[in-house]
Amino acid sequence: MSDRGAPGWARFLPGLHTLVRYDRAWLRGDVIAGLTVAAYLIPQVMAYAEVAGLPAIVGLWGILVPLAVYAVLGSSRQLSVGPESTSALMTAVGVSALVGAAGGERYADVAALLAVAVGLICVLGWVFRLGFLANLLSRPLLIGYLAGISVLMITSQLGKMTGLRVSGDGPVAQVGSLVAQLPAVHTPTAVLAGAVLVALFAIARWAPTVPGPLVVGVAAAAVVAALGLGRDGIATIGPVPQGLPSFRVPDPTSVDAVSLLPYAFGIALVGYSENVLTARAFAANRREKVDGGQELLAMGAINLGAALFQGFPVSSSSSRTVLGNAMGSRTQLHSLVAMALVLATLLFLGPLLSTFPTAALGAVVVYAAVRLIDVPEWRRIARFRRSELVLALGTATAVVVFGVLNALVRPFLKLVS
Repeated sequence: MSDRGAPGWARFLPGLHTLVRYDRAWLRGDVIAGLTVAAYLIPQVMAYAEVAGLPAIVGLWGILVPLAVYAVLGSSRQLSVGPESTSALMTAVGVSALVGAAGGERYADVAALLAVAVGLICVLGWVFRLGFLANLLSRPLLIGYLAGISVLMITSQLGKMTGLRVSGDGPVAQVGSLVAQLPAVHTPTAVLAGAVLVALFAIARWAPTVPGPLVVGVAAAAVVAALGLGRDGIATIGPVPQGLPSFRVPDPTSVDAVSLLPYAFGIALVGYSENVLTARAFAANRREKVDGGQELLAMGAINLGAALFQGFPVSSSSSRTVLGNAMGSRTQLHSLVAMALVLATLLFLGPLLSTFPTAALGAVVVYAAVRLIDVPEWRRIARFRRSELVLALGTATAVVVFGVLNALVRPFLKLVS
């Protein structure tokens, strides 16, 4: 549908403008897509909260406001926003460096303050019309980055999937810690995690429209409860707080604000670049347009909103976007449908979530991490130009060996300085 003759406010509220002009013929696709995406994201965002070093329930809290805000401000009709793997891991890296190990009110406050900083950086980028900066990140660099981050995600879940206390500051150290403790692996936990992982990939291969993470996660929880496997040492999420998150301004004295900036800049840069790339890919297929500047404003707003309701930095999820598109999403109404199901979960389905085994959450994260590695794109880069392959491989290696900020953000700062 053409935007010719649109009112002036539509420029700043493109999502709302689309909803105001909603065509009822789109309703079936949006509702089905919203329910499917919600079924997928509920266990996924809980897992990502764990990656960020926060309680699993924070993942559900952190999805509510972003879904609503982006539905109004976003220029993409398909993009699914909220907690995702990359920003969750970068949050864990940043907050842990600033305040130490995960847990406690101060850790949660700093995670929320990090979201505030990300939001303000994005809003300032919109004010100063810096949307063009996303084009400075080449596709090979992003592909290599995602491959490296997938390795970090996988090694971060080794403890949950084996029942061991895996230590170490990076993948090499974590794998070494795991190998040193192999005889002490908790067999029931490892078997459960392996079974969940196999089931997830089997569903993705032979029944791609089935919400695998939810189906398999519920089945895992049912098996643990029915067989009393908790008594055998399989850890579960435990009691889940009921009700909705409260409005809460994070304590600004929890950490030195200046120390947040490098981490916030990294999350904003990577998150925004991924947002625009994903949004543009789907818009191009439907001959729609995505406004890079408006996406900066939208990303800033969703992070500020998440921070004020006990959340942490958020971006977009390509996997949820792909799923929604495959199920027929036409507008951001599908995100509002997904938000409604999350609300129902927080109000009525908490007892079910409490039985969710943490080994299954770890398997969901590993499953998502493996899917970050775009094998066809690696093959295309290898065939097209050797220099781009070297750039992608170098970026992936740097992320694994030196960490996220050193591998991506600091070279970018040198490029633009």
